[in-house]
Amino acid sequence: MLKIKLNTLVRPKVFWPSMIILVVTGITFYGQKEEEKSSRIAKEVELMRTIEAKRAVENKLTEAEKQITARDQQIKLALDQLEREIAARKDLGVQLVTAVQEKQNLTAQIEELTAKLPQSSKPIELEEIVIKALPELKGKILSYNREHTFVAINLGSQSNLKLGDILSVYRDDLFIGKVQIEKLEETTSAAAILDPWKNVEFKENDMVKKL
Repeated sequence: MLKIKLNTLVRPKVFWPSMIILVVTGITFYGQKEEEKSSRIAKEVELMRTIEAKRAVENKLTEAEKQITARDQQIKLALDQLEREIAARKDLGVQLVTAVQEKQNLTAQIEELTAKLPQSSKPIELEEIVIKALPELKGKILSYNREHTFVAINLGSQSNLKLGDILSVYRDDLFIGKVQIEKLEETTSAAAILDPWKNVEFKENDMVKKL
């Protein structure tokens, strides 16, 4: 059995180097632990920021969905109103045709009766029938895209619009600009804002007219 003398272990040449090694090892181990702790804390902070960012995005998404739903409802109401206006316009057209036919029939009857009367008889005069022209085509702006400078309006091919038609835009009966139809659907259309009015701030419910 190997015997180690105590006085040998405590000799300065052996003891102090050993102590230095132990201290360095301890400091290194402590440093590694602190580094791991700092890394863990940094990751936890980053995770919390990611969670908060995710919540913010979710809140924005929810708000955007609400706005889209509200916009869809507004568009639906506008389209329903447009369909009623189109139906009323068709009724006016039918009434106009009927009035024209009635006037033609009455004129023919008057001419026939006048031809049968004696020459000395005073011809029958019929009160003139005044037929009013159909009202000018009017609509409203549904949305305004500032970035691409175009507007969506509640008029389409059913309103006798055509690609390239130019409409005037009014707000409170004041002219504010002109737009040109570039995409056409049955009841809606998209119109590009013409150059002289690209900087005008168009708004929903601004009136458009085809003169």
